[in-house]
Amino acid sequence: MIFSRLKRIAAVVSAAVTALAFGAGCANDKEREEIVVPIYETKDIKYNTEEVTIGDITQKYYVDGGFGYPYYEKVSFKKDGLISEILVEENDTVKKGDLLCTLDSEELDKEIEEKAVYLEQAKKTVQTLRTEGEPSAAELQLAEVSVEVLQLEYDHLEQSYDDYKVFAPCDGVFKPDKKASFGRDITSQRGAESLIIEGGRVKAGQSFGTISDHSQEYLVCDVYDIQLENVNFGTKVSLEQGVTQAQGKVVDMIADNAGGMQVYTYVIEPQEDSDLSDLPVKCCFDVYSKLDTVIAPSEAIKKSKDRQYVELLIDGTKIEQDVETGIVDGDSTEILSGLSGGEQVIVN
Repeated sequence: MIFSRLKRIAAVVSAAVTALAFGAGCANDKEREEIVVPIYETKDIKYNTEEVTIGDITQKYYVDGGFGYPYYEKVSFKKDGLISEILVEENDTVKKGDLLCTLDSEELDKEIEEKAVYLEQAKKTVQTLRTEGEPSAAELQLAEVSVEVLQLEYDHLEQSYDDYKVFAPCDGVFKPDKKASFGRDITSQRGAESLIIEGGRVKAGQSFGTISDHSQEYLVCDVYDIQLENVNFGTKVSLEQGVTQAQGKVVDMIADNAGGMQVYTYVIEPQEDSDLSDLPVKCCFDVYSKLDTVIAPSEAIKKSKDRQYVELLIDGTKIEQDVETGIVDGDSTEILSGLSGGEQVIVN
């Protein structure tokens, strides 16, 4: 705007000079006219400012919560082998001890059969020594020890059957491993050894899935990608459910990954006298409060690569001032250093 006005002034002055040059020869015929050059006054720049104050500030987070089951148990294979049978599907409700999957135990079956034959023979030897002939005490003792050793080996093999089985570690709902592919024909699957399917090969320690523990329901808040700053065990939480209000505290924090996003789950324990239902709950995390501190408008805080500052307006002059910030509560930010209160900061 100012540039446009200056152009107009320059144009008028130029026209006046030209007129004077051409009219010099006619000075005797015409009365010299006075040329009036219009002057446009520029207006002062006006800033929107707010005053830095001394007051109280609180850091709070408002998160939607609800009742659910945040805990789960991992289920994995104990041995290398081929999957013989899968007895559970996604979202099936299971009980602790339920059989979920079995591995092929053909080799173990043969080993147990052989051990059973040796055990039976050893038992017959002892029986024969006792009923027929007159064995020495040493011979009888050796035969009996042989039976005891074979019996222990047989029992151990029998117990090892559990290593070929996957059991539910708790009551809950089953979620398969991400690579699990139940009910598909292995012959049609390329790279089937990487999938958990009947006939597929697995390794000891490989995950089969998880069982969400439904033994107890908890009030939880899920926050995605960003962890709540300064929220710790014992942090107070105000709970609101319609007209019902209650207090609680954080009793656990769980970090997990879902769909490529980091999920932070905060487990909240309401006070015993709270009257909350299974409906959604609005949760306010009262993280931190500070009294009589310097407070500036959040929109006045500016950041660059290596500094954080505000712009002060002093006697009509704009001056940059570096600051260190603390608690942020929406439109207000705590100033730890750089300002003392009473300053006018530019907010536009």
